[in-house]
Amino acid sequence: MEFTIEDADLHTIKKNLFNYAMQGKWNEVVNICRQQPRAHKAEIVVSGDTALHVAVSEGKESIVEELVELIRETDLDALEMRNEQGNTPLHLAASMGNVPICKCLAGKHPKLVGVRNHENETPVFSAVLHGRKDAFLCLHKICDRTKQYEYSRRADGKTILHCAIFGEFLDLAFQIIYLYEDFVSSVDEEGFTPLHLLAGKPSAFKSGTHLSWISNIIYQCLIVEKLEKNEGYNHFNRTSDDKKPWYPDNYGTCMSFWKIIKVPGM
Repeated sequence: MEFTIEDADLHTIKKNLFNYAMQGKWNEVVNICRQQPRAHKAEIVVSGDTALHVAVSEGKESIVEELVELIRETDLDALEMRNEQGNTPLHLAASMGNVPICKCLAGKHPKLVGVRNHENETPVFSAVLHGRKDAFLCLHKICDRTKQYEYSRRADGKTILHCAIFGEFLDLAFQIIYLYEDFVSSVDEEGFTPLHLLAGKPSAFKSGTHLSWISNIIYQCLIVEKLEKNEGYNHFNRTSDDKKPWYPDNYGTCMSFWKIIKVPGM
């Protein structure tokens, strides 16, 4: 009697998925998942990754789309499969900054945006931790607005704004300030606000940067273009009007804090 994939046990399915994925035979992987829906949840490597995890990690956008398309609405929990770090495929896509895959996964199952890994981090957090501005804006747009603050804060009290500043992703921090204004004065478990962290980053300020004489002259000429608030995925629009800020580029985030924080008596 000829053996078919329909007759395969789970061990055989995992073995075949692993072998085909490692050989780059992704059409075969898709074929197995088409014939065996349970293959979507099969952990094919010791780290607990599924075939979808692996496809995302390798940036196989078209394959990811095919695999996601095969998942029925009643089986969306297959997209929530987590590896040994607790990361879903969306966590991986967000950390890599792969916007098309983020849109594909979160578009199919929007609740994925709020799934947390073992570090209590959502995909939104993963995008910010790795400085992936476009992926962050993409997930922000998809995120349930009633839960966006919840999804953007970790159990230790740190917010995505804390993390953006700590990672010195100041352009990303600038945009978070406008989209999550309440985070400006948020305090983590150690009692630190984002402004405290910014003040502790000397490299973000002119006085903390040692420049050659020619670099110093160039630095004096730097100005930052005006950034406009944007709620969607697209970059904040830069304008080139005549009213340009007097401060240098790496003061942009500091000035944003200053404009938002209402200082008594000032």
